[in-house]
Amino acid sequence: MWLLSDETDARVAAFAAAEPRPGLDEYRAELDRLGAAADAVRSACTNVVVTGLYAVRTSDFKELMCEAADALRRSLLDQVRASVRESNVAINEAYLAIQTEAAKVSHSVDEVVALKRFIQKSNADMEKLRDAIASNREKDAFLVEYRFAPPEEDFEVGIRAYEWPRKMVDIMKEATTKVNLEHKEFEAQVKKRRKDFGDALEKYQAELAAYDELGADGITRRDQIAAEVTALSEQLKAAQVEAEEINAQEKLFGWAASKYGNVAKMQSTLEPYVTLWTTVSTFYDSYASWMNGPFYKLIPEEVETETNDSFRRLYKLTKLFGTEPARPSPLGVAEEGRNKVSAFQEHLPLIAAICNPGLRDRHWAAMADIVGFEVRRDEVTSLKRLLDQDIGEQLSKITELSDTASREWSIEKALAKMTADWEGLAFELGPWKETGTFILKGGPVDEAQMLLDDHIVKCQAMSASPFAKPFADKLIPWEKKLVRFQEILDQWLKCQGKWLYLEPIFGAEEIMKQIPREGSAFREMDATWRRIMAAVSEQPVMTDVAEFEGLLEDLVACNTSLDVVEKGLNDFLDTKKMAFPRFFFLSNDELLEILSEAKDPLNVQPFVKKCFEAVKELTFETDGEISGMVSVEGEKIPFVDTVNPAATGAVERWLLDVESDIRRTLHKVAGEALEAYAKADRAQWILEWPGQLVLNCSQVYWTREVTDAIRTGGSKGLAAYAEKCSEQLNRIVGLVRGRLTSLERATCGALVVIDVHARDVTADMAYKRVEDVRDFNWESQLRYYWEHHEAPPSGVHAQETIMVRMINAEALYGYEYLGNSGRLVITPLTDRCYRTLMGAIHMNLGGAPAGPAGTG
Repeated sequence: MWLLSDETDARVAAFAAAEPRPGLDEYRAELDRLGAAADAVRSACTNVVVTGLYAVRTSDFKELMCEAADALRRSLLDQVRASVRESNVAINEAYLAIQTEAAKVSHSVDEVVALKRFIQKSNADMEKLRDAIASNREKDAFLVEYRFAPPEEDFEVGIRAYEWPRKMVDIMKEATTKVNLEHKEFEAQVKKRRKDFGDALEKYQAELAAYDELGADGITRRDQIAAEVTALSEQLKAAQVEAEEINAQEKLFGWAASKYGNVAKMQSTLEPYVTLWTTVSTFYDSYASWMNGPFYKLIPEEVETETNDSFRRLYKLTKLFGTEPARPSPLGVAEEGRNKVSAFQEHLPLIAAICNPGLRDRHWAAMADIVGFEVRRDEVTSLKRLLDQDIGEQLSKITELSDTASREWSIEKALAKMTADWEGLAFELGPWKETGTFILKGGPVDEAQMLLDDHIVKCQAMSASPFAKPFADKLIPWEKKLVRFQEILDQWLKCQGKWLYLEPIFGAEEIMKQIPREGSAFREMDATWRRIMAAVSEQPVMTDVAEFEGLLEDLVACNTSLDVVEKGLNDFLDTKKMAFPRFFFLSNDELLEILSEAKDPLNVQPFVKKCFEAVKELTFETDGEISGMVSVEGEKIPFVDTVNPAATGAVERWLLDVESDIRRTLHKVAGEALEAYAKADRAQWILEWPGQLVLNCSQVYWTREVTDAIRTGGSKGLAAYAEKCSEQLNRIVGLVRGRLTSLERATCGALVVIDVHARDVTADMAYKRVEDVRDFNWESQLRYYWEHHEAPPSGVHAQETIMVRMINAEALYGYEYLGNSGRLVITPLTDRCYRTLMGAIHMNLGGAPAGPAGTG
């Protein structure tokens, strides 16, 4: 049954791919096994099998299994056929490649040597190919044995492959003959090339030796000799390359390499002659041009560089040719050339002086006075003609004049560069908000300031120079222009800064109404500013702006006006701050914003917290009246009296009314809370009143009850009251554990801190056996009293108010609203701070505690 399984094809493929690859014996064994399986199927079963009532025909199934076995046999035989075809195709390609390569014609020594090696290697390769052909013939016989007929194409491929060994005998014989002939031809060529190269070297050696005898008389033919020696140098360089190529070809033929070391030696020997004659030729030609050409076209730096280089080279050559073995002829050439260069070097100072690019007509006129004739700068006036007129006798005076011209020229160039630096530099203006005018942008202004700082210093240095006189008519006005422009920029930027600050302030009608004199001055200055900026926007080039008539004076006047306006504004703000001192908590900008928006009190709302620290906002009614306040924590307190900003007018006045109303409200609510304390349950009372007053009123009652306990029971009374304090504290703790709003929880939290301290103080006094209200242990505590006073801080008529006492110091409670804020734990250090600060307040002094939070 394995013949019909799905794994049969996979087993056949695995058989063919096994490593090492199966040979013909393995294929034969597998084919025989499959044939035996088919024979067993045919003989093992009859065509009909009777089973009870049924007769089963097995012939079709037997045929199916036999066909499966035959198909597997054909698959294995096809693998053998495919391997034969693949091998024959590779054999044909290999033989064809050998034939093609062997038939190539060699064009160089490298190619003929490579071809010869290829033919030798091909003999071994063809032996392997013949072995492959023999193996393929065995496989063909194997296929015939099993009567497997390959396709016609495979047969043709095999015939071509099997014919190659016979054909290659003649092909390789012909190729060997051809390559041997080519080899001999190239050997002859190399030998001839080697001989010709040797003859050329002898010729070069003879030419080189001739330069040893070439003396100063050859200077007349200097250009020709320089060309010849340069050509010989190039030939020797080519000879060096030729020698390397010949040695490489000799190596290919297996010959001993020829020695051509004399080529490098000849190059080394020739090099001084090349330098000698090229230097002499170049300098003599330049000398003729310098001496006979127009002198004004000479460039002193180039002349000096070439002259000094020539002298340096010729000086070295005289040393070289003068050493042993001496060579007198080239030595004479070098010495004569050096002497000529040295003689010309004497004229270099004169050339530098009369060819100075800084010389101007005034200098040429002065030079004519010195030498006694006019020095013309034309095509016919040469250096030789000037020397013939003995101009060199006045060299010192001419040099001094040229030096002066150079210094003046440096000033002239610096002045021209400064002028060029300002060309195209213009102000960049930008519109400022909705004002309808412009302001200066920073980029070009910064660049202008850097240029001014640099150029003014340079102008001052140049003005102090004795060589600046010819440019005084340009330099002095230019310096004044720069200095004036710097002053303009300084005044301009100062004016712009103040204008940007004051323009939005005086753009508000409320400010203009309150300080009309300063407002009028600012309007006048603003008109000048707009006129200046409009003119600059039409003509922004800086050098043109610097020449605007009266610009500096206008800017100075504007700054003077702005100083007056700014002083008046500050005086006005100080007046407002004195009227409502809480304005000192604000910056000038914030105060100005409040004043400019005073006609709408709602616009003052964002600044309320800075004036009243614990007040987040005021409560405005629909009619504009202020009816209460809201703390930062969200605690709302209605005022006892409403404040009408419209009735009072000025913002500082109605803010004063708000401040007074806050104090009156807290005073009144404190009295009501104290009255309610005696009637209501304390736990419920805590939740019904503002947090700040809960703390104060609780302290008032604690002071009153402690005093009563001391008077009635002494230390025992204090001990009993301490237990009562603990009970009250426990009730508050229980209250905190329940459901409370955030404000109620904040009130309870702060009260717990106060009550804990109160209980501890009471228990401590009981422990210390305090029996009298005048005992220092009691008088040293911070005590709150509700007493009659003729002038309460709330500004109302004489009535009860909160008094705070500690030792012999006392202070009226100020009713400053503090919101419903938390409290830090009270420690003995806190009590010491209380005593110190109360003493300071009692003496009309002040104090500010400092140190880590929570330590007292």
